[in-house]
Amino acid sequence: MGYNKFSFRGIKELCQRYNREIYMSSERAALKAVLDNRRVRFVSPLGTYDYAYFGEFTFEGDVMLLWTKKMEYTKFHRPSEMPNTMWSVVPVIFAGVDTRYKDDHYQEIFTGDVVTYKGYTSFVRYFGDCEVPGLAGDNCDVQFERNGEMHKEGTVFSGLTQSMFNEFAIEKLYWPTDQYVPYGISRVEVIERASQAKSNPTFADGYKPSIKGRQLAYEDISEVLRENDVLCYFVGEPCEDENGEETRDVYADNIPDDFSGEECDIALEISICENLIEAIKTSFDVFLFNAHNEPDKTFVLCDFRKALSISKIMEQKVALQFWSWYEYKIPNVILPFWILNKIAGYDMIGRD
Repeated sequence: MGYNKFSFRGIKELCQRYNREIYMSSERAALKAVLDNRRVRFVSPLGTYDYAYFGEFTFEGDVMLLWTKKMEYTKFHRPSEMPNTMWSVVPVIFAGVDTRYKDDHYQEIFTGDVVTYKGYTSFVRYFGDCEVPGLAGDNCDVQFERNGEMHKEGTVFSGLTQSMFNEFAIEKLYWPTDQYVPYGISRVEVIERASQAKSNPTFADGYKPSIKGRQLAYEDISEVLRENDVLCYFVGEPCEDENGEETRDVYADNIPDDFSGEECDIALEISICENLIEAIKTSFDVFLFNAHNEPDKTFVLCDFRKALSISKIMEQKVALQFWSWYEYKIPNVILPFWILNKIAGYDMIGRD
């Protein structure tokens, strides 16, 4: 391995080495130990600090990609060259790794923090092959010796730009934070700027992401359906009408009369499935994967209970065929409320 494993480049190398295990979601939990169970900090698309463990992210170039099911992040999903998965892949900004050191106020110190120690003020990093972090200097680092002897002033994550979510260069983050840089800013200015990004990162371009989200389910389709949405409904297998032309039965109870936008049919191939319920799951899973990879569109599924003669007794079983939508928090697919209600009830009390 060419870089210190706790450095940005070292963590990237580890992601490449454990590439297969990271993509296998069942193996991710065991990967925490690769980075000594240390948390990796990142700047989220909401403009806040958050944390992940090794195995919960990868890289595309230098851009850190978070694998997540968190509701607050799934709407930032970016389709990429990934295996068939319903996980959301969200670009975030790498913001350091836990050093296991704490300052004089018991605050955790991460790489990328700006710290004062032994009369020096600079940013924290791991240098060379040394497993002890320190402050970046001109020709050598000032290595930490004991907890509590340093004081955390803030972080270097001041003056970020939105473009860093898509094109990241870690060198741009390390603005002149120590007195060794010729014509650099003063220690007072370093501390002032670092303190602005101590609790939350700051953006030079005033980046303020929208945190409003669409509701995931509806009682009345008119509550959610907008002009640019895609109206979706189940359809039957091809058959000929009385004129010999190919047609399909539409299984939808609530198509609005005045809707003139884009529509999408979801084919129920009952003939190749054992029964209707299996056909619903099979066809919806294919549709959901495709919809998930078009995050800029919102898909609204028409209700189908009457059209498909779904009885009250069948509702629970039918609703559970939409489990992937619920588990992976796919925000751009909106379903009838009874489906969410049945799944949520099962999730809370029905899985004993």
